[in-house]
Order: sequence, then C-alpha cells, then structure tokens
Amino acid sequence: MPSTARLLFADADASQALLFERHLQAQGYAVTRLADGQAARRQIVDTAPDLALLARDLPGLSGAAVARDLRARGATTPILLLSPGDDFVERVKALDAGADDVLATPCALEELSARIRALLRRSRMGLLLADGPELTHKDLVVNTDQRQVSRAGVPIKLTVKEYDLLLHLLRHKQQVLPRQQILLSVWGDSWVGSDNLLDVYIRYLRKKLEGPDREPLIHTVRGVGFSLD
Repeated sequence: MPSTARLLFADADASQALLFERHLQAQGYAVTRLADGQAARRQIVDTAPDLALLARDLPGLSGAAVARDLRARGATTPILLLSPGDDFVERVKALDAGADDVLATPCALEELSARIRALLRRSRMGLLLADGPELTHKDLVVNTDQRQVSRAGVPIKLTVKEYDLLLHLLRHKQQVLPRQQILLSVWGDSWVGSDNLLDVYIRYLRKKLEGPDREPLIHTVRGVGFSLD
C-alpha cells in the first residue's frame, strides 16, 4: 500500500486533530485537515480523497450526516468515523449513515493507523482476487474490474465494505461461512471485539440487494453464520 494516499481529516478538536495529523503525516500520508462538516463534504465531493476521516461531532454538519449525504450522492470514498466513547448505539447509527468503519476515541495511534490501512487496502480496485472480471449468481452480476454490482440489470451502489462483504460471499456461494471467518476475511486487522458489526452489514446488503419484490440471496444459518444461495 503506497503511503502517499490522500486523506481528508475533519475534526473540531484542535488538540486531537493536531496529534492525529502529525502522526499520519509522519507515515507519509498527504493530509488535508478541516474543522467543519460542510467544508469536509464539499472537499470530498470536489477532490475525491482516498479516505475521509471524520469526527462524529463536527460543527455545521456531523460526521454521520456527511457520510449520509455522500452515500446519497453515490460517493464511495471510504469513511472512518471517530466517535467519542464506546457507545454501541452510536456506532450502529454511524454505520447505518454510511460510514465504513467506526473508531472509538481516545484511541491508540497504532489502531488508528491499522484501521486506515485496512480501509485503503480494501478500497483499491482489484486487490481482492476474484475468479474473473465478472462473477454471477442467479440475476446478480458483479464486475470486479469496475467494482460494479447489478441485479436483474438494475445497478446497485455499495460502499467499499458492503462490496467487500458481497464479493467474499459470492466467491464462496452455496457455502455456509462461519461468522468469525467472514469477519477475519473481510475486516482483517481492523476488526476488534463484537461481531455485531457483521449483522449490521448483512442488513445493509439485504436491503440493497433483495427488497420486497426480489428473491432472498443471503441466508442466516442460525448458530453458525451466513450463506449466499
């Protein structure tokens, strides 16, 4: 992973922001730092950084609101949201809004770096190996060269993490995958603690892929995990 990735970092906490900015710059990242949610949203839309690092409590527009607006626009920039404390409800809200990962603060700088590396690694086109440029299952089609997903010919917009999860399920279709195996394969070194995160993203995929008028694709195997059938 090149260390010259462009990061957009928005945080109104000056002391935390300065600490994180210096740490990331020391690792070779090009960091643009802002302190306002509205400005962060405009910058992400205009410049498409490799990753957006957003504090939850931004003035003007919260980090979750920025994520929600970007996803509504179809933007796929990976988003790591910094959330004070370790409130599960707040983490779920952030993920529902469109964040790809949530990191409780204060945090160790090493964990911050690991989360960023994991999101950047998974956002690079083609880094997740597939059996060919196009994978299919029933009326679901995934073009792995362009990271495009469609069902019955209708395009479906997925976030980076949703795409990674779908691709993992698709590469192991008609297999029952244990929860821990999915977490380690898709989240890798960015996954720490509760496996509730997987349930959140399975719900995202079902909502986008299935809907009320489509055949279910992702099935829960109680006590084990999930399968794509």
